Amino acid sequence: MSEPLDPYEALSAALVEDDIRCKFQTPQQLTVSRQVGPIWPNAGNSFWVTHATDFWHLFTWSPIGYRVLDEIDMAELCRACMSHGSEAMHSVPDGIAEQFNLERLSEEEENIVYRAMGLG
Repeated sequence: MSEPLDPYEALSAALVEDDIRCKFQTPQQLTVSRQVGPIWPNAGNSFWVTHATDFWHLFTWSPIGYRVLDEIDMAELCRACMSHGSEAMHSVPDGIAEQFNLERLSEEEENIVYRAMGLG
């Protein structure tokens, strides 16, 4: 019986097929971008995701955090976000948030995710 694939590895493998690059900013903070080399919020569309709480969360650089429900295809969500504009999103566009049933986190919930990531 094989071990389940790490969620970050699985997501990165799914996105690389679309020339979307994933790179760890910190051990639990995976940036998503098409940029080659260092990923900067002001050098093209990018955002970051984490699975630190055993659930996916997506964050913009503002930072605004969103809870991603288990039934959502995380790679499809990332593809949709990457197809939106050429600059980092301040927030996830309403249409994408509705399509993927994203729940915006409260400041308290964001802090819980940061602590799980070892950042708070």
